Amino acid sequence: MSSGRATIHDVARIAAVSTATVSRVMSGGKPVSAEVADRVRAAAREVGYRPNPAAQTLLRGRSQTIGVVAPDLGNPYFAEILKGVAAEAAEGGHHTLVAGTDEDPDLEYRSAIELARWVDGLLLCAPRMSTPRLKEVAAASRSLVLINRVLRHPSIGAVVVDYQEGVRLLCEHLASLGHTRIVYLEGPPNAWSDRQRQRGFRAAEALGQTVVPVPCGSAMRDGYAAVDEALTHKPTALIAFNDHVALGVLTRLRELGVDVPGELSVAGIDDAPMSAHTNPGLTTFAVSTVELGRLAWQRFSSDPAAGATHLSGELVIRGSTGAAPRRRRSPATATKPQASSAR
Repeated sequence: MSSGRATIHDVARIAAVSTATVSRVMSGGKPVSAEVADRVRAAAREVGYRPNPAAQTLLRGRSQTIGVVAPDLGNPYFAEILKGVAAEAAEGGHHTLVAGTDEDPDLEYRSAIELARWVDGLLLCAPRMSTPRLKEVAAASRSLVLINRVLRHPSIGAVVVDYQEGVRLLCEHLASLGHTRIVYLEGPPNAWSDRQRQRGFRAAEALGQTVVPVPCGSAMRDGYAAVDEALTHKPTALIAFNDHVALGVLTRLRELGVDVPGELSVAGIDDAPMSAHTNPGLTTFAVSTVELGRLAWQRFSSDPAAGATHLSGELVIRGSTGAAPRRRRSPATATKPQASSAR
């Protein structure tokens, strides 16, 4: 008999027991004798019967599955977080269901609400949805842990990176190189972690630095597109929302013939895997994203509602930052496209 047609009734008939007994054996419910359990399992193998996972979830009240929602699955930052979550979850006997939302808060909300119906709990990576909607998701979830977002709520836990510290370290590094005028390429407007980064720029004032924010985003294409406007502010250094954005910046600067770091220093945040292999290598605030995922799972599996866990990082200095130039290029010169092998 094919596995596609086998039913619990087929197993019960061959094992000469009731369907209720088959259900108890297959779901791990009320115990039956070892002889009956062996007979039921043998019958199930014979007919190729596999219990319906959804039905087992209803019987047990648990799915042994965790849902993870991320704003951009194409960003290595979130891929590394997922790696950490999935490894820890597997050790705990859990499966992982993942949903990407392409930076769409509405899709993020719908995905979280739908996943909450089927999983034991949710991990939301850098959620972009509004606070009222986030509270709705919390109400619909058995357990909820946020990554890089903090919400004052009795049933929501969080694991966050100390981005204020990261920005402070970058500003101090650039100040030591003589940089006093910095452009910051902002992240998505509804990103909690972008607000934390911007608070970190308070350190720049004490260092005698001026920071000019320029709207950008979180993707490589966003960094590429924001360069021309950034250069009109005549910075000697640029800090990107993340390394993904910074890689787009470096591509555009090569096209424009702007020397990095001779004419403009560039720094990122997060230390994405490819950041050490760019030319020049990217100076960045390094965060262990795999560890971030592991910590999120630990919060989920222990005490999700016990406040926020903070993760520190470290400054990694590479070739993309150098001494501030004595003269800045004029915007007209800097933004004039030139032929480049990068195209």
